[in-house]
Parts: sequence; structure tokens; C-alpha cells
Amino acid sequence: MNDKPGNYNLLVEEWIPVLMTDGKYRRVGIREALAQAGRIRQLASSNPMDRVAVLRFLLALLYWCRGNPPDEGSAIPGDSFPSDWFTKLDDHADCFNLLGEGKRFYQNRAAQRNRAATDLIQEIPTGNNFWHFRHSIDKQDGLCPACCAMGLLRLPLFSVSGLPDLKSGINGPPPVYVVPWGMSLLETLTANWSPSRLLGEPAWTQPDIRPTPGQDVPLLIGLTLLSRRVWLHDPKSSGTCVGCGAVSTALVQTCMFQSSGEQKNDRWNDPHVVYSSTTPRRASKAADLTAAGKFRMDRPWPDLLARLVEIGKFGPGDKPTPLLVVGFATDQAKNIDVWERVVGVPSSKLPRDTVASMVLQWQKEGGGLGRRVAGLVRSKVKGTATIAAIRPYVEGRVSSKAGELIAGGDAAWEEAAREYRPMMEMIGQSLSPGFTVEAVQRRKQIANVLPDARTRTEAARKTDRKKGGEK
Repeated sequence: MNDKPGNYNLLVEEWIPVLMTDGKYRRVGIREALAQAGRIRQLASSNPMDRVAVLRFLLALLYWCRGNPPDEGSAIPGDSFPSDWFTKLDDHADCFNLLGEGKRFYQNRAAQRNRAATDLIQEIPTGNNFWHFRHSIDKQDGLCPACCAMGLLRLPLFSVSGLPDLKSGINGPPPVYVVPWGMSLLETLTANWSPSRLLGEPAWTQPDIRPTPGQDVPLLIGLTLLSRRVWLHDPKSSGTCVGCGAVSTALVQTCMFQSSGEQKNDRWNDPHVVYSSTTPRRASKAADLTAAGKFRMDRPWPDLLARLVEIGKFGPGDKPTPLLVVGFATDQAKNIDVWERVVGVPSSKLPRDTVASMVLQWQKEGGGLGRRVAGLVRSKVKGTATIAAIRPYVEGRVSSKAGELIAGGDAAWEEAAREYRPMMEMIGQSLSPGFTVEAVQRRKQIANVLPDARTRTEAARKTDRKKGGEK
């Protein structure tokens, strides 16, 4: 094995931030992360992109070293994985050197285009980007080796297309990732460790590895396929890392960085992506909330939640594992936003298609609130604008209780609708001021404009037809 200090070997260096079950924060290497998985509460990166990237990397290591999980009913002994499962790491230790003259982790000597090392971290501005609160200077500010490793792990998941010739990764524009998330790293890894008929080889053994055209993509290739060719230049200075803020004696300021070419592949079935049932299939993606017009989160989130319920991909089971949902919003080469939500998809007495239809009904009802208010105040602009102003807040509160909504049926959706009432009362006061009988009546009408996502029985439909006449 090769653990020379100047090589920064990821097996032993302490670079993965974790929160232990005793509440202490630490950084650990690959070996310790796997050996102590039962004592690690969770991956403790502040950016959800890194939590997903590191988890998928450790999962790929588990597949590579052990293969498919043991037969159902074969419990993992102790509170962590057996150490003899990972002897393969020692045999290929040189694959995990971040620096040095020999093999390097996720790097390719053929890389061209001299760039700032900060190109690896999306939230650090580069070039002439000006919408940011963090300031850095290309090729002068640097990254510590740990942040460089994190940036390399992001490449298979969060690369976007852009000039001059950059291409997105195997999933195309980054989709929303849905990852079962347990109460420990051991639980999280085992919850994501499912049998796969086609494993293949990971990119750390061969950075230029590619799937065979026209054939299904092996799991390890899909999880680790590199969308960029990168070669880190040797550290030249010490100081504060612009990525994590840690003081480092080895800051990497520049690297060779170029596209690996077109990689999007429709034969790849990502285990953490929710696809549509349409042809061609589509992956759920995060919306660009900066787009002009209206609150844009109202559409993709209910669609994603309804699809999760319909396919039952992640449970529910007797003890449903919470899902970490991470969305990375982009507009071509622009990195706009990253968000995360934790949601459970518990069992429900209602059929899956009924629950899914209730979620979509909520979306439809919410989208029509502006039109209903506009009808009361006779102004489309006022109706749309006022609803757009309150929906982000209300929908944020409602979506945080998605698991309760799925399990609770009509009563839970009625409670969700009531989240709108205080805001609607304020809108009523704003759009219908005064103390005339007409103003007071209109305020009450506006306050009662609420979404209705309850199940629609045949009796209710008949009542609607009777009240409003035949449609």
C-alpha cells in the first residue's frame, strides 16, 4: 500500500466530516468511516450536495468491496461492517491518493485547460460571476485537500453544461436526488444497499472508464462516472481554505480542468432518481426559483411527492426510513440554488393512487388561489401577486409535514389548508380596506379562499352538479 504523507491518501487522512452518536464532530478517513459506521450518526457536511456525494461514494465502495448485500435475514454482525469485507481497499490503496506522482483519485493526467481549483466547488464564485456573498480570487485563493476531494465527488452528480465545451454528467441536468437516510451511517448505507444484477467497475480504478454503447449501464460505472477530467496541481501555499475556512499547510490553487465529453445515458437507471412513467421518461428536477412570474416550487415538489407515493420505491414498510431529498437548481451553466428536505413516506390506509391524487389536487388547488382572489377583487394582477407573495412561506410549512399528509388522509389536508387562513385574512385586509358592508363581506370571502385536497367521493360530485347544474 502507499500512504506517503505527500500523497494525501483518502483511506487514512481525516477528510470526511461526521457527527458521532455521542454528539461529537469529527473528520474521518474512508477506513474509519466504514469501520465505525454504526457509531457515526450522520455525515456532517454543511452542504447537502456533499452529504449525497459522500454517501454515494461510500455506497459504491461497499458494492466494490463486498458485492451485493447478504441474503435477506442475514444480519450484519455487531454495530458496524466486518473489517474483512474491505481488504480490497488495502490491495488498491494507491487508487485513493489525492496527490503525488503515481495514481490519483478521480484524476486524469490528460486533462487540459488551466483553471482555478475553486471550479470544483459550485458555491465559490469564479470568473466574472457577481451574484454572490462570498469573495475569492481565481488562482490565488485555494482549497484544502479535503475540499478538493469533496469537489471531485460532486462531479458525477452535479455537473452542468456550459461554455466552452462543458457537458453535464450521466444524469444530464442534475436531477433531484432521493436518498433513504437512517439513524446512523450504518443504517443509511444498508438502506441503500440493494441487489444489482450488473455491478461493473468504479471510476477510481480507471478514470476514463465508459459504459458500453447500447447496453445497460453497470451500477458502479453510473455512480462514479466522471464528467470532468481533472488534475490537481501540487499545493504551493498555506493559509485559510476558501471552501471550508480551515487553516491548511497545503492549499491547491490551480488544476487542469476540462469536460469528459457527452455522458448523458438513457440506459442508466440511477437508484436515487425518481423517473416519470411517460415515454421518454423524465427525471424530477429542481425548479429555478429566480425565474420571473410566479412561485415555481408549487409544481415540481407535489409531482415528485406524488410519484414517490405511486411507485413505492422507498418503502414504506413497518418502519419507513426517512428520505433526504436534495435539489440542485441550475439554468444551463448557472448554479442557482441547492435545497434539502427530509420526508417520510409512511404507510397509509388509502390506496397509493388515491394519496397521489390528493397531492396533485393540492397542487391544482394552490395554483388556482390567485384566480379565485382575482375574481373577488376584479383584478388579475392583484390576485396573482398577493398569492405569489404568501405561497413560498405556506408551502414551505406544508411540505415539511409531507409524511403526515400522506398518512393522515382528509383531516391532515384540511389542517394543511388552514395554514393559509392567517395569510388570507391579511390579504383580505389589504385588498378590501374600509368598514362598509361590502368591504367587510369581501374580506370574509377572501379569508375563506383555501385549497381543498380532500378525496372527492361520488356523492360529493353529485352534490356539486346539483348545486351548479349539469356541467
